[in-house]
Amino acid sequence: MITWSKIKGMLSDRILLFYLVYWLLYLLFFSFQRFLAYNTQPDPETLITSVKINLIYLPDVIIITHFLTNFIFPRFYFRNRFRQFYIILGLTILFYPIIPFLVRILIVERYVKLNHAEYTLENYFSAMLIFVFGLAPLAWYSIARYLKDDLLFHQKLDNDRLKALLKLKETELKLLRSQLHPHFLFNTLNNIYLLALEKSDKTPDLIIRLGDMLSYIIYDCNSDKVPLSKEIDFIKGFIELQRVRFESCDISLDISGEINEQKLAPLILHTFVENSFKHGASRDTGISWIKISIEANNGILDFSVKNSKVSDSISKNIEAGIGIDNTRRRLELLYKERYELEIDDQDDRYSVFLRLKL
Repeated sequence: MITWSKIKGMLSDRILLFYLVYWLLYLLFFSFQRFLAYNTQPDPETLITSVKINLIYLPDVIIITHFLTNFIFPRFYFRNRFRQFYIILGLTILFYPIIPFLVRILIVERYVKLNHAEYTLENYFSAMLIFVFGLAPLAWYSIARYLKDDLLFHQKLDNDRLKALLKLKETELKLLRSQLHPHFLFNTLNNIYLLALEKSDKTPDLIIRLGDMLSYIIYDCNSDKVPLSKEIDFIKGFIELQRVRFESCDISLDISGEINEQKLAPLILHTFVENSFKHGASRDTGISWIKISIEANNGILDFSVKNSKVSDSISKNIEAGIGIDNTRRRLELLYKERYELEIDDQDDRYSVFLRLKL
């Protein structure tokens, strides 16, 4: 049983409402067109007859039109199978007038229209044009709906892909960070262990300093960005740890600019500093040196590390770590197209220059 709530539900469907209004206007338009074409004087009875005739013709128009727009268009036109589509469309338009001709003979001339006019070629082409006239607006409407749905689908697809990439990026950054922390801890503990073997009096103080540095790593480095001043304090602490081990190494640190007003990703600079000590400082010679420069101005950070290189006999025994490759990847993920990295590896020296747009 059709209830008012069901009718309201049907009318709330915007697409269904559009089709109801469209076919109602279609019926009224061609009813008046038929009425005016065959009557020079207005006659209400003739108008009612015209409406009845067009109402009889209407179902086959609706069925074939929606067959094209809801079945043929999606399966052929929207899948770029244009050749098959145009063949089907052309044949449908060409043979469609046969259906209203049969409706005219079997229904209209028997039960509605009393004056039987002869069926001519003009009637054939008129039926064809009326069908095309009714089909065209719905065809354009169907294409517009498809383009809109396709656009929304691809936007959703792009958004889902972007979310997946961001999630992957976040996961990769967490993995890189988890690799970096143990990497730093292992190297620093190894340095303190060597000092402990030498029974250095500085070992307890260095353990305390290491505790402060670990506090920075555990609590501050979990953020996406940290104050540049804290990163520099961390580097200073690391340098002090290394000074004890490499007493003969000439180490200089130059800091200038707007240090307290900037933020950057944690432990980005430290990796290059650590690498300079690992490959540039030597306990066996007195000619090693390391020069570190950090300058921040107008949202631009210029960072450089230069160090001497130990002899080949010593450097070949130093195991290559994951730090540099790790940091390169982090830079690409965090500062893509906002950083410049230059590494110059010569026989007697190694230098790194990094410019970041913070």
